[in-house]
Amino acid sequence: MPWWPYGFERSPGTPGVVTVIQGAGETTRTATVDVADARTVEQVVDVLPGPEERLWRIETSLYSVIWPEEFAIESAPSGDSTPFYLWGPDECLIYPQGPVARDRIPPLVELAGPGQTMLSQRHDPDLESVDIAYRHEGENWRQSHHLVPFGAGQALVITAQAPAAHAGLIWRAAQAVARSVTARQPPR
Repeated sequence: MPWWPYGFERSPGTPGVVTVIQGAGETTRTATVDVADARTVEQVVDVLPGPEERLWRIETSLYSVIWPEEFAIESAPSGDSTPFYLWGPDECLIYPQGPVARDRIPPLVELAGPGQTMLSQRHDPDLESVDIAYRHEGENWRQSHHLVPFGAGQALVITAQAPAAHAGLIWRAAQAVARSVTARQPPR
């Protein structure tokens, strides 16, 4: 449980170690958390027992998703409607939106705006996705939207964008995040 604003980064070559960054500017604090001996670090991160899974998950109050290995977690700015951002290499970005009433989400094929090209649309019972190409600051970029059913009449939208050179990475990571959505059980 991080203290806001926060960031989490994996330690390369050490899968059970995470660096937690709390604060910004001169008030930034960091802590290294090792799952083998995880402890709370005051005013940085509260460490609580977690599931026995052998993979990292991001927990929100409504759902959890996997944490893709190539990405760092960053808190959203105050007032932002997304609970977190996943930042990868060269400005690759994945972020969830919602849950949103399904009838408020336009068909995904309509999400390509001016100057954008719809490359593909995929649909299966658990997930609908679109892949869009566009140019940003003179470079080729890709964007995808992944629609995940979430309860009665609602959905989460997992959006991803990246320079075209990272199209494969961002698509795989966003699909993994979208397919891993697990609703949290309400407290009893």
